[in-house]
Amino acid sequence: MENNIHLSGIIIKYEKLVQIPLKTPDNIYIAEASSPYADYYGHVPRMAKPNSIFLFTTKFYFLEQLICYSSSVEKCLFERVNIASAIVESGGKQYPAIRIKDFPDYSQLIKLQECLRQKNVKLVEKVQLEDHVKTIVSKPFVLRELEPDFFIDQVEEHKGYFIANRHLSHEEFDSAIKQVRYNGVCKLFDAEQGAIYNNGELTHLVRIFSESLDLEMLKCLSREFAKL
Repeated sequence: MENNIHLSGIIIKYEKLVQIPLKTPDNIYIAEASSPYADYYGHVPRMAKPNSIFLFTTKFYFLEQLICYSSSVEKCLFERVNIASAIVESGGKQYPAIRIKDFPDYSQLIKLQECLRQKNVKLVEKVQLEDHVKTIVSKPFVLRELEPDFFIDQVEEHKGYFIANRHLSHEEFDSAIKQVRYNGVCKLFDAEQGAIYNNGELTHLVRIFSESLDLEMLKCLSREFAKL
């Protein structure tokens, strides 16, 4: 039986963020992921449409706070926004941020800044980031359970998840990804780690991105990860 479940959790990525060269009224620092799903598409140049946008804030905002703001921001922009709470780790420091996905175009970023200002969200002018950073994004999930331990995302296309036994270090996970990819048993994919909170328990996940995603692919990758 297929069931949709609504819950919250996190996705952890190691990625490159680049500043968007845009003059805003307060000259705030806005960055985006330069190569989303790099292990699937390769390190391609930035597209004309924004990817994952990070606006750095003077304080941390919990996901629940941002969800409360999202309807007002959407009315202000006349656009739907996919908003999440984030922490960006770089150089031994943590920077609070708001992560925006599926944003219509770069020209709307100035308007977005104004909409956030109306909610008294204060943004910072400058952040010193290393070449690659760790992003921890706290977001709502809407998942459809295909079988126990296997899920398909109902909000974002080409994304699925399988339950993992534990969280791996970045080095362990990167090594496992390379081994699974090089053995050629499963289809091409991009993967990241995450976790969801379900019935008061923390459940570790591996998030898979692939345009060929289906249940059999998720099972194949789960089996290969288990072997490691």
